[in-house]
Amino acid sequence: MSGMSEAADRLRGIIAALPTPFDAGGFVDEPAVRRLVGWLIAGGIDGVFVCGTTGESALLAGDERAAVVKAAAEAAAGRAPVIAHVGAPSTAQVLELAYRCRDAGADVLAAVPPYCSRCGDAEVAAHFAALAGAVPDRPVLLYNIPQLTVNAVTPAVVTTLSPVPNIVGLKDSSGDLDGLLRIAGSARPGFRLIVGTDLLAVQAAALGWPAIVSGPASAVPAPYVALWDARARGSWAELSAAYRTITRVVAAVRNGNIAWIKAVLALRGLAGPSVRPPLRPLTDSEQQALRAELQDLLPGEGF
Repeated sequence: MSGMSEAADRLRGIIAALPTPFDAGGFVDEPAVRRLVGWLIAGGIDGVFVCGTTGESALLAGDERAAVVKAAAEAAAGRAPVIAHVGAPSTAQVLELAYRCRDAGADVLAAVPPYCSRCGDAEVAAHFAALAGAVPDRPVLLYNIPQLTVNAVTPAVVTTLSPVPNIVGLKDSSGDLDGLLRIAGSARPGFRLIVGTDLLAVQAAALGWPAIVSGPASAVPAPYVALWDARARGSWAELSAAYRTITRVVAAVRNGNIAWIKAVLALRGLAGPSVRPPLRPLTDSEQQALRAELQDLLPGEGF
């Protein structure tokens, strides 16, 4: 197995989409990043996805993104892959971020299509080809979330990029299972389809896809780990029970709302609740409601 194939093969299981912790002054809290990554790996998480949508990437400067990657890589210490999202509006910005995050210790790089400019399939494919060519020593994941970027990773884009050896897969957060099945039909053998929509976890497991990326799993990892373990054992009854808990977790954090995920981490004492404007933290009444929901949902976890 080649080095690139070995690196791609590590993209499996439950991958937590990490929120970016901030300290009381509003700066990236690197000790909290390390603490959170260590806690997640100890809890059975198979990888961490940093500086993505859940990580408030659009609200972070380039040096902050590199600092998050470095802290996460130090904490992971090779035990789980660190996937760094380097998406930005322009190709030049993406390449700069890719170099920074690679040098900071990212095992895998991921990027959304360029945003703020409407692009066709040829432009999106050229953008990703430029990224892959700039970092040939790192696996690259395409990241499809068209509801936020406007531009999509289409089956035609995936087909065009099939000859690029270090473009190893797709993280899809569109929520469109039919669209993902069409992409699966256009992908080369071995292309890794990774689902970024929590409520498609059962479908991903049933279809044999290798991984799920989840923001809520960064705050409540146990049911996600249980689901994937049940999948490995072929226990559909246990998988179904874990999935029912996941649906309640997703509802409790308001479908992956960053502030609500951070509030759970604050209740656990792992990271602060701060988000950057225009996002807002929870009100006192929202925090009380969240605590009550968690106490009912996860009675043994000390909320």
